[in-house]
Amino acid sequence: MRRSALDSAIDAARSACQRFGYALPPFATWSPADAQAHPREIVAMARAGLGWAVAEFVPGRFESDGLVVFTVRMGDPALLGTGGGKLYGEKVLVARDGQRTPHHFHVVKTEDIINRGGGRFVVELVGVDEQGHPTGQPVDVVKDVSVVRVPPGGRVVLEPGESIQLDPYVAHAFWAEGGTVLAGEVSLVNDDATDNHFIPGLVAPAPIEEDEPARYVTVRDLPGLVARLRR
Repeated sequence: MRRSALDSAIDAARSACQRFGYALPPFATWSPADAQAHPREIVAMARAGLGWAVAEFVPGRFESDGLVVFTVRMGDPALLGTGGGKLYGEKVLVARDGQRTPHHFHVVKTEDIINRGGGRFVVELVGVDEQGHPTGQPVDVVKDVSVVRVPPGGRVVLEPGESIQLDPYVAHAFWAEGGTVLAGEVSLVNDDATDNHFIPGLVAPAPIEEDEPARYVTVRDLPGLVARLRR
């Protein structure tokens, strides 16, 4: 993906947050120069995976198969066994009308997905086993305060303000209908590198094509920035 397209996607996501009344933290606007002026903070961000991520699930098809994510907070997965500390995370998800995130499931993480504003957020559900194979059984999910039984491949539609709880081994795809959706994710702390299991697996993202200077720092940029700090 080109840097110019990536930054434009973040611009649009920031506009959606503003339009729907979600105030982002100051580091959401940091450029690489800003990041270099905050060395301690950048190391902490890299450790927790905080900041912007622009996902293109099918190469070259961001408009139909993409998502912009901003990780606001994320604890340390190593603390899960202790039962104390920061055992939670929060993300902002911005999906354009028709933009789809493919089926994936988690082994550790339980999460709530909340439609915070915009169009409808459609969530398609499939129960899977430990190998990621469909069980063929319905799944019970909590939508707000109600338990809903969903058949394999069934869908739950979230209107603005509504939410759904997704447990481990419940594979889910989601997309926006009727306009851009600002969604939220509130979850158990997790490691995205090891607890996001896509069905089928994704192609590794190509390097960012640096067609213009970066205006935003993304999660993909953080390791390089930290490495430069340590030289």
